[in-house]
Amino acid sequence: MPSDQRGDRPDSLLHTVALWVALIAFDTSAQLLFKSAAVRLASPELSFQWLQMVAQSLHFWAAAICLLMAFLVWMLILRRSRLGRSFAATALTFVGVIGGSQLLFGESISSIQYAGIILIVVGVALLGRFDR
Repeated sequence: MPSDQRGDRPDSLLHTVALWVALIAFDTSAQLLFKSAAVRLASPELSFQWLQMVAQSLHFWAAAICLLMAFLVWMLILRRSRLGRSFAATALTFVGVIGGSQLLFGESISSIQYAGIILIVVGVALLGRFDR
């Protein structure tokens, strides 16, 4: 049942916020762990040996588990929310990935990326405010 039909109980709102934090954390972690696995592996080539290296990568499996957890949380979110608003809000993961890539991999953030982050956050906030 969508959250609109249940009312905005405080415990319901807290539960929804916790689900969103979990989704963004799991999805961001998955992307950063995939990057970490990729930089530790040899150049990609379609061979049994390379696939075997991927299968032995702890970072790869941690990323896969994070993706699985993100999927499960996503299913819970979709039970409570509208798809249009929910899908747009997943863009907050971009913010986490950009920040995490700077912290963990020393990647630089350009001014256009900062502008994009601001637009994403404002856009998601507007969706939440006006799509009721």
